[in-house]
Amino acid sequence: MKKLAIPLAIGIIGLVLTAFSFMSSKKGNADDIDISIEKSSFIMPAAHRVYANPDAMDGKYYLFKAKITNNSNQTLEDVTVKYRIPNYIDWTELTVSGEMFPGQTLVVPCYPKFKNDITEKTTESVEKAQIEITWDGADDDDVIEEDFTFKLTNRNEYVYTGIKSEEISSWADIYDNDALIACFVTPHDPVVKYYTQNLQEKLLKGEAASVTQKPEDAVRFLAGIYEATRKSHMVYSGTKGIPKSTEDVQSIVQQVRLPREVITGNTGLCIELSVLYASILSAAGIDPIIYMVPGHAYPGFRMNGQYYAIEATGIGGEGLGNIMSAEDAFKQGQKQLNEFIQQSQAGDPRYTIVDIHNVNAKGVTSMDLKDNDFMRKKVDDIVASWSSAQQVQSSNNGNNDIIVPENRIRTNSNALSFTIPNGWQTMMSPVPQMPIVTAQVIAPDQMTTVTIYDIPVSNTQQAMATVNQYLTNLGMQMQYQVNGNAIAGQTYSMNGNFNWIGKALSRQGGIRIVAVGAPDYMYNQNSGIINQVYNSIR
Repeated sequence: MKKLAIPLAIGIIGLVLTAFSFMSSKKGNADDIDISIEKSSFIMPAAHRVYANPDAMDGKYYLFKAKITNNSNQTLEDVTVKYRIPNYIDWTELTVSGEMFPGQTLVVPCYPKFKNDITEKTTESVEKAQIEITWDGADDDDVIEEDFTFKLTNRNEYVYTGIKSEEISSWADIYDNDALIACFVTPHDPVVKYYTQNLQEKLLKGEAASVTQKPEDAVRFLAGIYEATRKSHMVYSGTKGIPKSTEDVQSIVQQVRLPREVITGNTGLCIELSVLYASILSAAGIDPIIYMVPGHAYPGFRMNGQYYAIEATGIGGEGLGNIMSAEDAFKQGQKQLNEFIQQSQAGDPRYTIVDIHNVNAKGVTSMDLKDNDFMRKKVDDIVASWSSAQQVQSSNNGNNDIIVPENRIRTNSNALSFTIPNGWQTMMSPVPQMPIVTAQVIAPDQMTTVTIYDIPVSNTQQAMATVNQYLTNLGMQMQYQVNGNAIAGQTYSMNGNFNWIGKALSRQGGIRIVAVGAPDYMYNQNSGIINQVYNSIR
């Protein structure tokens, strides 16, 4: 019996060791698991639906990819990868791999699903993504934990490329994210839909170009959008932010106002105006196009295989001397489009288009926005400014000539004129000590002022010298620059400094000068209305 006990005991010990060895082979060790994280440096809330969709743009946009390699000589079972973003996304399981054999690599992408209210984020922040990797039988010490930080931008921030600035080597690198501008095109925004409805009913008399599918009707609709912005005295703010070259790193990130903000704020950059047009065209059932060129962007549409464009910035703005008619803006857009086609066909990568409905079909969709009663009221006020607008018409010769009515305030049939905003107070001959001051128009805030001078001299330099002499007699000083008929300067007095811009025009009996400005501490804040008045001076 004792002789049998010894081999039996040895056998039992062998079975135990074998079982232990078997269990160990399934457990693995954290030191034998290699993990590398390929991460995005930022997430744009405007594009949160794109990041959440593994099929959007063939899965190009993700938060991170975890590359996991089993370097042990053991097989791992039920390898689980999960992640979280504190305050935004709770622990979420990404994948469970049944078995990972020795030497096998597993690549796990993360397409984060943020809640819709992420589009209400108005400030940028740095957030942390936490990753946890476990497998069947792993001890607490074996659980792999990784984390990294990334920038969560505000909803208005548009990043032209996800490629690091030091790695940018071509124009294609700069516009690597060009499809994502479609996320800022918001045809389903209740405010944009309300604006579009009013545009169709009040300015275009209810006609719908999308139904007819006739390019001439769509051109008429395009011109109608332009006419609506012109009639509301919308101001073009300039081209700051659009990359001009591969070295233009400062322009790779840009604040882009949403179409609802462009409408109610009555001002926009070229890319913002393009996004506004695209939103309205899409809401009306027309295929919108945004044309991207070095330093500029402009909108248009595609219909029946043909492309059309308009120069939306023709409404004028700082540094621009005039306001184009809708007809001229369309002609300018078509001229630019012809150049675009030539450059594009020649292979110039700087000339690219974003076909909004095409990228929508690839998963690049707009954000959801809530209705806003205050903004609707602003739209009502804007629509009221169209009240004297005539119907935009297309001529019988097929050239899409647009009738643009005049609605201006003139103090003299031959004199320089400007459009007085609603609610402003006009005072005739307000300064008896300066008989050359014909009138002043003052804003409700008593800060922004328009002054009209009529000076009996033969040229602008003499006129400015005369104004300066009067101011000196009143204890004030003035510095100014004259560039053609444009004038800009600053007036100094014991009450503070006043910044202004203006224009001069010869008239019978002398020179008329119209200048608009505000105290220096309010000038930037009031620059929108100042530019609006300045651009209406003719």
